[in-house]
Amino acid sequence: MSRDKRKKEIEIYYNERAQEYDEIYMGKGHTTLDSATYLKDVAKASEIASQFGRGHLLDIACGTGFWLANYCQNCSEITLLDQSEKMLEQCKRRVEERGLLDSTHFIQGDFLHIDLEPSIFDSAFVGFLLSHLTLEQEKVFFANLTKILRPHGQLMIVDSAWNDQRHKYTEKEGIQKRVLNDGRTFTVYKRYFEKSDIERMCRAYEFRIGHNWIGTAFITAILERV
Repeated sequence: MSRDKRKKEIEIYYNERAQEYDEIYMGKGHTTLDSATYLKDVAKASEIASQFGRGHLLDIACGTGFWLANYCQNCSEITLLDQSEKMLEQCKRRVEERGLLDSTHFIQGDFLHIDLEPSIFDSAFVGFLLSHLTLEQEKVFFANLTKILRPHGQLMIVDSAWNDQRHKYTEKEGIQKRVLNDGRTFTVYKRYFEKSDIERMCRAYEFRIGHNWIGTAFITAILERV
């Protein structure tokens, strides 16, 4: 499958998964980790996210806005960006429920191909996007991020951790099959991260690690521009 077709398939997959996406955060539907382990990592990542955020925050590939409840109290303004129309619909409901419409903006688009004002954001949050990007796309991601973050701006990453338990079921990088609740199947590119991968990103893109935590399901890191 060509790169363009693969990109289109993952876009369709996440758009169609919007209504059931949060089930994974409730420990449902995970094929390689038990629910208790997954819920434990969700709780820890949420705790870390509750200490993150300042000024104007950009949530990149925000999905349903699951992490919004944790960081929103730390920000004066929030922009939520996702290429999926259905994900943004779910996210808007969450924003409305929390009474945050006056301080929140929504952008439908792909962060790798969108033009945002330079140096407008104080912080950025990205959950489970980097693991779907190739190294070439990762370079574009950080180039765009560096452009829009103010000096000493911060980035929080929440993504999939690599470890021996994962290795029993999958490879660290490759194409995976994903199945929706209605049985439709999709293929997506996926990679997993260790601390060394985060350290490599910092060296390559001129960030430093302010905080790093690794669970069984999740890896989190708070990076600061240097």
